Amino acid sequence: MSISPWPALLSEALSLNTDHRDRYVQLASLSDSGEATCRTLVMRRWLPDETMLVATTDLRSHKVRGLRHHPQGEICWWLPTRNEQFRFRGTVILQGAEPGSSLREEIWDDLAPAGKLNFTGPAPGTALTTAPVPRLATPPATPPDNFVLLMMQPLRVDYLRLDNMPHQRWLYEYHRGDGSHRSWHARAIAP
Repeated sequence: MSISPWPALLSEALSLNTDHRDRYVQLASLSDSGEATCRTLVMRRWLPDETMLVATTDLRSHKVRGLRHHPQGEICWWLPTRNEQFRFRGTVILQGAEPGSSLREEIWDDLAPAGKLNFTGPAPGTALTTAPVPRLATPPATPPDNFVLLMMQPLRVDYLRLDNMPHQRWLYEYHRGDGSHRSWHARAIAP
């Protein structure tokens, strides 16, 4: 049985799933106190050359505090056209307004005005009062400091495809060796 490299599988799946709703993923991680959490994010970019998944988040959110204590996470991405599920496990990297973060600015520019305005209000999870929350009428032209990229370069990918019989499932694991011995290993496993 021939097993395709997972980056090619994801790129092909994304080319077949073009609806904006196909960009929702679930991120499972631990809170700062070690409790399991899961939330839905919008996947903003797939960078195949770097095998990097890129979403955005608010630096003031609870998930950021948890990821600073426990940076490991798992992203689950369901792509419906061929009934494919990708589960990516790895370390989550948060990238803010560091020099050279042109990707951050590019993603900010691509956000809808309403999405940008979400980063100008109260911190996520804070209590709301009955008084109206002041918000900017128009979004800022440049990303505020609390707008950060949430990135993962997976070390393990569990791929499941359910549109054919028998169903197919492959596990890809990155083995860190010394020097040139770093590589992906793939094996077919039972669905």
